[in-house]
Amino acid sequence: MHPDLINFIQGMKAEYYPLAVCEPAPAGPYLKQEWPCKSKKDKNPMSTAYATAMMVSQDTTDKDQRRYLLSELYDAFSAAKLALKRKFGLADDETPQTIQDAIKRIQDGLFVLPEKYKNRDSYASLSYIRWRDPKIVEDQAGYEAAKLPLKAAYTKTEREIKIFSPEKGLQAIIDFETAAAQ
Repeated sequence: MHPDLINFIQGMKAEYYPLAVCEPAPAGPYLKQEWPCKSKKDKNPMSTAYATAMMVSQDTTDKDQRRYLLSELYDAFSAAKLALKRKFGLADDETPQTIQDAIKRIQDGLFVLPEKYKNRDSYASLSYIRWRDPKIVEDQAGYEAAKLPLKAAYTKTEREIKIFSPEKGLQAIIDFETAAAQ
């Protein structure tokens, strides 16, 4: 090894690992010997440095509250968007949970069978049914127009959560949910 590199490494060791009481390692070729530490416990000066390092954590309560509020806002926004999609015929209703519920919805005519599946042989015929009211026509333009005020309210609430106190952020979410339900 180059002598300047050895001096640099030894200086780094003394600067960053002052707790390790070691003598300089031999600069010769690789020797099969352990670190020349004075204590049997400290075989490697690195272990002492890691063992004495302290982790200082800051109080993250405010960050955690804001993160929670943003998550709640996202959930409320997603639920409101889904309700709008259903209103404008872009999202299907919930799938029936029981066979009796499925039979009732079929008898009431609350389903649509897409054209491409009408003549298909299948073991799972119910998987091709779209559970929705066929009277509701898909209206993408109406959905996009109705989503604009919802998106504006979402952005406003998000800003309030990020800027104001978590208490005001919670009230902003409550206001958003009330406005989205109308």
